[in-house]
Amino acid sequence: MTLKLPVLTESFDNARVHDVVERCDHPMVEAFADHWRDRCGGSSIPDRADLQIEGLAPWFGHVIIMDVVDGGADFRYRLIGTRITEFLGRDYTGHTVTESNYSGAQEKVLDTFRRPVTEGGPVFRQGCVAWSRDRSWRTYASVHCPLTAGKSEIAMTIGVLYFGLDPVTGPDGSRRFYLG
Repeated sequence: MTLKLPVLTESFDNARVHDVVERCDHPMVEAFADHWRDRCGGSSIPDRADLQIEGLAPWFGHVIIMDVVDGGADFRYRLIGTRITEFLGRDYTGHTVTESNYSGAQEKVLDTFRRPVTEGGPVFRQGCVAWSRDRSWRTYASVHCPLTAGKSEIAMTIGVLYFGLDPVTGPDGSRRFYLG
C-alpha cells in the first residue's frame, strides 16, 4: 500500500516530517478511528471502560496508550505496541515524553498526544519519518483519540501507529537520515 505524503508547506525538524491530515489512507488507522467512534455511545468521548481489550485485537502490536499528565503538559507511555517498539528499537513504556529522547522533535511528539485532548476527538497524522533502527526514511500513518476516566475529564489517549515496510526517499532527497 502506498500512502500519499502531505505537501510540505513548512520546514521539518531533524527527526521527521509529519502533518495532521483530515483522513488517513491507511485502512487499519481508519478502522481504529471508526472503532473509537462506535464506543462513544451517547457521549462525545468514550470512557476507557468502554474499550475492551478483545475489541483491540485487530490492532495488537500497533496500539499506543498515553496517560495525560498535568492536564496535557506531558504524557506518560502506558502501553506501546510491540510492532512500534521493534521499529523504533526502544521502548518508552512508563516514561514521559519529556523524559524520552526525540532528537529535537519533542514538541512535535507532545503535539501528537495533546491535540486529541484539546480538540476532543481523533487526530490523524500521516507523513515520513526517519526513526527506524536503520535510520531509513519510512512512511507512517496514525490516529490518536481521547478517553475519559470515569466519564469525567480526558485522562488518556489511545491510538494506532503504522510504519511503511520499505524505505522511501525522504524530504531531503535521501534514503537515510544522518545526524551530523
